[in-house]
Amino acid sequence: MEVADEKEDGVSETDALDDRDIVARRKTEAEREQIKLQAAYLNGIAIGLILVGGLSIPASLLVAGAVQVWIAMAIAFLCFCISPALHLLAKRSLKELDR
Repeated sequence: MEVADEKEDGVSETDALDDRDIVARRKTEAEREQIKLQAAYLNGIAIGLILVGGLSIPASLLVAGAVQVWIAMAIAFLCFCISPALHLLAKRSLKELDR
């Protein structure tokens, strides 16, 4: 076991290095790729939600005439609100790459 020299303030040199290593630890390449995959997955869900829930379902409901217009608009509005929220969540997860 290695013995570290004590500094004047009572903190050993190895303790100071350990603290800096914890704070400045960079993400491994695997961790970075997992963050990118998570962001891409959330963006894919956001795109699919806006296409399927925001455009396709309301359009097919309106063309078929099976429901009232307000139901189609409610579905479209809900999907148009959730999709950007998922996109922003994906964007926020990408900020983890800088840490």
